[in-house]
Amino acid sequence: MKKKFENYFQAVRYLESINRLPQPDYLITKKGRGIFIKRMQYLSHRLGDPQKKLKCIHVAGTSGKGSVVNMLRSVLTQAGYKVGQYTSPYPTTTIEKYQIGDQLIDPNDFARLVNQVQPAVDQCYLNSPYGRPSYFEICTAIAFLYFVEQKVDYAILEVGLGGRLDATNIIPTPKVTIINKIGLDHVDLLGNSLTKIAAEKAGIIKPKAMVFVNGVNHPKVLNVFKKYCQKNKAILNIVPPKFKQDYQSENTAIVTAVALYLAVKLNQIQPGLKKTRMSCRFEIIQKNPMVILDGAHNESKMATVVKNLENLTYKKLYLIIALTNERSPSQVFKKIKDQADYLYITRYPWGPHRAYPPLKLAKKLKLPLKSKKVKIFLDPFMALGLALRSAKKQDLILITGSFYLAGELRKYWRSEIKILEQRKI
Repeated sequence: MKKKFENYFQAVRYLESINRLPQPDYLITKKGRGIFIKRMQYLSHRLGDPQKKLKCIHVAGTSGKGSVVNMLRSVLTQAGYKVGQYTSPYPTTTIEKYQIGDQLIDPNDFARLVNQVQPAVDQCYLNSPYGRPSYFEICTAIAFLYFVEQKVDYAILEVGLGGRLDATNIIPTPKVTIINKIGLDHVDLLGNSLTKIAAEKAGIIKPKAMVFVNGVNHPKVLNVFKKYCQKNKAILNIVPPKFKQDYQSENTAIVTAVALYLAVKLNQIQPGLKKTRMSCRFEIIQKNPMVILDGAHNESKMATVVKNLENLTYKKLYLIIALTNERSPSQVFKKIKDQADYLYITRYPWGPHRAYPPLKLAKKLKLPLKSKKVKIFLDPFMALGLALRSAKKQDLILITGSFYLAGELRKYWRSEIKILEQRKI
């Protein structure tokens, strides 16, 4: 069966090899980061500037942006629109980055589009003063081409990192700009305060844009958005959550406000919200024992996971974790590690960011390595296997800390080939 998708896997291998080509790391110095937008523009121009032919909805935020993208796509699809969705990272296989309605991109279409962009990538590599494009930039260009080709009514784009210098930010003024909850994340790149991070996110606010922001943000963060909107003569809509202390109500409130602005009927919104399916976002993949997959990888997202656990009834918690080596283990896991009855520390085998070595992660978390409750695995499937054999029907197995870990272990229930065949998450 894998042979059936050989063109797809070949295209994936090509894309994943791009970042192994050496060139200056512009992430190191803030001064050099302005090159990202110029580099993306250089690539896109050689592809005919497809981003200029789309009606876009642009979504940023530290947490919740992926949920908002999925929910809004589902609601607009329910209302009869043809809606494209571009998100990152993908949990299990690359086509999960691209979706129209409830279907992922056809693997053969993806392979064809990769072949289509290769000459432009070669031109950039040979001639661009900004260097070769990155993996994410090429993936973004493919999204633009795909959505234009498919003649979508709306293209919903999730910002990859930050906002101001993100590859998605080469689009002209979108139909709607959404900025969700702001927290401390990627502080080495975006700034070490909420207001500095908010300023980076606010970089997606364009002249005369219609802007919707999460009302639970700190007043200083909201002031940043107000200033950027005033500067760009954009219209700011601050959306309060429908209910307090419920993160999902924050997301549904923003989605509802945006949908109503786009003339979606009120009676179409709730059915669209109910049909939303998201992998690795507190996804219950099995019962008896219950197994939950969640890609939470920062303090804000993990706080949401902890709050969700309060609504569940279980006896013992088996926690399987991994973490990208760019993160702070103590910050990410501080609220959840002490809740675990058994803690299995592992890694993910692939991804653009390296995983923390499990032993180093355990030491950073100051875990008692000789304890029977703490175990270390280099193979995440061995960790999962032991948890499934050990857990009773009333217990809970939670896999978290990384989308790459959650997506890899999701293959136990839903294989990559099955996703490629069915084009469903």
